[in-house]
Amino acid sequence: MRFILVIHRNLDIFTHIKYVWSTILGGGRVRELYRLPLLTAIVAAFFTYKLASQYVKRKKFHQLLWTFSMLFYAITAFIEFLMNPEILGSNVIAFKVYYILASPLVGLLGAGVLYLLASKRKADIFLTIIGILCLGLLVTGIITPLDDDVIVEAFKMPLGKAFHTAVDAYPMTVRLWAIIINIIGGFTLILGALWSFIKDRRRIYNLSLFLGGVMPMIGGSALAFFGEPSLFFIFELGGVVFLFLGFHYSNEFIKTRESTIAEILEKRGKK
Repeated sequence: MRFILVIHRNLDIFTHIKYVWSTILGGGRVRELYRLPLLTAIVAAFFTYKLASQYVKRKKFHQLLWTFSMLFYAITAFIEFLMNPEILGSNVIAFKVYYILASPLVGLLGAGVLYLLASKRKADIFLTIIGILCLGLLVTGIITPLDDDVIVEAFKMPLGKAFHTAVDAYPMTVRLWAIIINIIGGFTLILGALWSFIKDRRRIYNLSLFLGGVMPMIGGSALAFFGEPSLFFIFELGGVVFLFLGFHYSNEFIKTRESTIAEILEKRGKK
């Protein structure tokens, strides 16, 4: 029931955001498809604030990792909005920032899950690997020039398809870093959340983390299969919502568990 209530509250927030967003961008200048990334960016920015507040209160390291991943989610979604043909279009610098941030957010999500599921030593090793890979992506992504012609041609296509096609503007020496980060981080997030739920059905938040990780993948596959650009952005928005619900409930689960343990210890101390 609490799960449904949180979804309802978030839907109320989305209704108000959509009203403001439609008012500001009304008049038909920016088509509905291009507004979806902006809505995702606003939602992700709000969730970034909520996660940062949780970290300040509880100082859990996985919350810090998830805060940065959600921040990167907000930035990349905002760049998706800015690069629509009616605003920036095929902007090389914007795409570089997008590409350099898109994969690390997946790696940080996976690392956050591992800090919840595994020992600190194993999680530290995983985070170190992700950090090295992200550094490789950052350096090669900055110093390697993009193929301008590929970018220009890509953004003549519908926006969702444009981003998928534009990655070819980077050579494989850059893309390989991103591919490895996405595979390692994505599978750690999805399989880790699913395995944790199977082991302990009380950890219902893992289902949200699982869906949050799977939905953007489904969106990319649906784009390729159906050729419908809006599917990518719809599933991207769904992904960020389910991820936050997972973050929220993991925090509630940990607080309840710690409170229960404290009560048990207190009772034992009185005996």
